[in-house]
Amino acid sequence: MSPQNEPRRSDLFTAFTTAPHDQSSQSFDPRRALIYLLLIATVLRLALAASLGLGIDEAYTVATSRIVDWSYFDHPPLAWWLSAASTKLLGSQSALTARLPFIVLSAVTSILVYLLTSRLFDAKSGFYAALFFTLAPALGVTDGTFVLPDGPLLVALLSGALCLLPLLEHKKGASGLFWLAGGCCAGLAMLSKYHGIFLILGAGLFVLTSPKHRFWLASPWPYLGACLALVIFSPVLIWNAYHDWASFQFQGGRALTSHFRPWMMLVAVGGQALFLTPWIWGPVIASAVTALRKGPQEPRSWFLLCLAAGPILTFTLLPLINGAPGLFHWSMPGYLMLLPLLGQAIARRLEHAHQATHIWLRWSMIASPALLGIVIALALLPWPGLPWSKPGQSDDPLIETLEWSNLRAALGSSEDMNSKMHFIAGERWHEAGRIDYALEGEWRVTCLCEDARAYSVQAPLKNFSGQSAVLIIPQARAEGVNERFGRSFASLTFWKSISVDHAGRPAFMLNLYIGEGFKKLQPDR
Repeated sequence: MSPQNEPRRSDLFTAFTTAPHDQSSQSFDPRRALIYLLLIATVLRLALAASLGLGIDEAYTVATSRIVDWSYFDHPPLAWWLSAASTKLLGSQSALTARLPFIVLSAVTSILVYLLTSRLFDAKSGFYAALFFTLAPALGVTDGTFVLPDGPLLVALLSGALCLLPLLEHKKGASGLFWLAGGCCAGLAMLSKYHGIFLILGAGLFVLTSPKHRFWLASPWPYLGACLALVIFSPVLIWNAYHDWASFQFQGGRALTSHFRPWMMLVAVGGQALFLTPWIWGPVIASAVTALRKGPQEPRSWFLLCLAAGPILTFTLLPLINGAPGLFHWSMPGYLMLLPLLGQAIARRLEHAHQATHIWLRWSMIASPALLGIVIALALLPWPGLPWSKPGQSDDPLIETLEWSNLRAALGSSEDMNSKMHFIAGERWHEAGRIDYALEGEWRVTCLCEDARAYSVQAPLKNFSGQSAVLIIPQARAEGVNERFGRSFASLTFWKSISVDHAGRPAFMLNLYIGEGFKKLQPDR
């Protein structure tokens, strides 16, 4: 067969199977490769979403989103609104249905990463930035699939960064309308998660530290953009004003001083590296250090560093104040803004036929999908258990994603139960969310705990005084239930046990108790 008649391989295949120097050939079309990447990534995300049950935060979000409100206890409302819209429009609360909007948003995020990087650098850098967004577990898998506030947050942050790109032109007297577009995106980001404030702070940091752009401080446009962001964010302010600023107090309480343990900062850094995977985190940090050395003299890379600085520095240095490493995904929006720097570094190295970079690309392309495949396999196959596990305790690695679907059959019909029992209760907020999700809104659910999160607003315990309940407790914590909750009811008796299954095999047991005449929460401690 002549060369001109030889079948052409796909651009994505060519990008990772040819020699590094071939990457710069005209046969590699970044836009076509991006399309292949989006298709493959979407199929994998759909497979993961369909095979894996909702996690702790997801089940809680889907359950509490049934009550549509201005905002919610844990976070601003956008993820709750998306979940409620998807489940109601499609008439199902399955894991796949609830996750569909977030899978769509992940594809949009990939496109925005590509566009931002292409406009700052070039199209090949844009493709590699989008590729490593997809391969980074905390960004392309967790934030790209699950029902989390980070899904809409990342789209809004990247859209805001794109809107603010005219800022780099540093032309005095130019129109500042782009500040309004950026402010709109910042408002949507803050409507997704409080991290959205870092878009405003990052843009401000860039203007302050770049002498060529400092003239914007004397312009009304940046301040008008910030005011517009505040207007869009106002539903959260309204909700908090009516609920004693509950969400702000909850999130702010996580930063309160406890113990000075500076080594926890190292734990935070290690956790961030683990969430990105060390083989991605290392090159990202190296790219950031290279850009940091150039400083404000290179406005494109400095702009990205300023946008990334807030989340990364805040949640890396916070352990110095409160002595706790925090949640490692809190810093991920900052790493998102560093991906264009990584994409540019990869494109440059491949142009110079850098063999180590080619090997690393192959490894990354294999490792991340392989990890995803393992998770899907674990979800579809029953967990055999480990020989050293303690009796009565589950060692299932996916235990937090198992749906408590047997609850509905165990409780019987809602009409029959409502004539005997008035509400269902869990002992912890996330277990109440799991119960509420499993019962699909047919029963009133609350939490018999001090940290009830959204249930303290949606189903406060004072509303159930004198009523009877079914209390649901994992069997592993069944010991001492009467001592913990006996004084909260006129009487509390064991009813029965049911199983929570993994791929058709029991994984652990739940104990159900009948509590009559609820008084108030007064467990013995």
